[in-house]
Amino acid sequence: MNNNFKRMLPKLLFFLVISIALIIVITSLNDMSQIGAVLSDVSLGWLAAGFGMLIVYIFANPFSLYILGRSKENSISYANSMMIGTMEYFFNGITPFSSGGQPFQIYAYNKIGVKPHRSSGILLINFVVTQTTIVFLCLLSLIFYQELTQNTTHLEVMIIIGLTINFLILGLFASLGLSKTVRKIMVKLVSKIFTLKIFKGKLEKFIFSFENYCNEAQETFKSLLKQKLKFTFCLVTKLVALLAFYSIPFFILKALHIEIGIDKLALITAMTTFAVAMTCFIPTPGSTGGIEFAFQSLFVTIIPAAEGSIAVSGMLLWRLITYYFLMVISFIVYLIFEKIAKVPNIAEEVLEPKNLGEED
Repeated sequence: MNNNFKRMLPKLLFFLVISIALIIVITSLNDMSQIGAVLSDVSLGWLAAGFGMLIVYIFANPFSLYILGRSKENSISYANSMMIGTMEYFFNGITPFSSGGQPFQIYAYNKIGVKPHRSSGILLINFVVTQTTIVFLCLLSLIFYQELTQNTTHLEVMIIIGLTINFLILGLFASLGLSKTVRKIMVKLVSKIFTLKIFKGKLEKFIFSFENYCNEAQETFKSLLKQKLKFTFCLVTKLVALLAFYSIPFFILKALHIEIGIDKLALITAMTTFAVAMTCFIPTPGSTGGIEFAFQSLFVTIIPAAEGSIAVSGMLLWRLITYYFLMVISFIVYLIFEKIAKVPNIAEEVLEPKNLGEED
């Protein structure tokens, strides 16, 4: 058992406890014999189509990392970008607020010889691209599908909080990449922490390195942001990936023999966008608990035929495909990556001082 796995073990145990608790609640509140009957009659063809959309998402979602990682000096291959992007799902899935993906990705980039300041800039702008796309889809959903917010009184608070948090997160991460003031606040905060008595001055020598790291990460972010065509292409590929991911419930409903036409595809995609966006503040791994409640409630509201055991069955299939199955794929990719990544670790390298100058 290597050190990385040992560090992950508490998070894995927490994830298992939450998942088991959710299963107990679902089985206690629903007639499992009816759910079993619904699941046993699933159309495998439509279910395969749902898996097909997941495959599109798996390959399209990391493409923005590949685009951002291309440079004249040192381009990052699509294979590495694909693996690093795919590993995010597992580490996000086992950590509260989906907070573990990006730190591990910096480690993974480091394993293939990409310095932390560059990988941080790439991941920061990739996160801004993702968040911009999510906010854009939410706004479109509000404009064109107002029924998403009608007759859902018990979800209105979650919708408001979720959308507000998504806007705030987008603003915060954009500021981290652009604002000199935010950067200075971060450096001052870390400097105060590093000089606490508990550290006995041992970490003070890293303060300058951290400041230099923040400077270079922002320079990378700004350099990438200035490349308008590259940024636009990232937005387009992210939009394709998220639309494929959010459309999966449509195929699940068809697999459950719900009579809906292709004209409902956009509505159901919008519904899933809301279900994901409005539960981002749930502190459990993968928003477990809250996202199932939101998804099932919206299912019944938008598609009246999808009630009772059908709604629960649809929710279970959706989570199985988009969360648990995706996490298994992500973990397998992580194991493969650890085997083939040969470049020596450079994470503890002290960055050389550079005179980057000040921004206007």
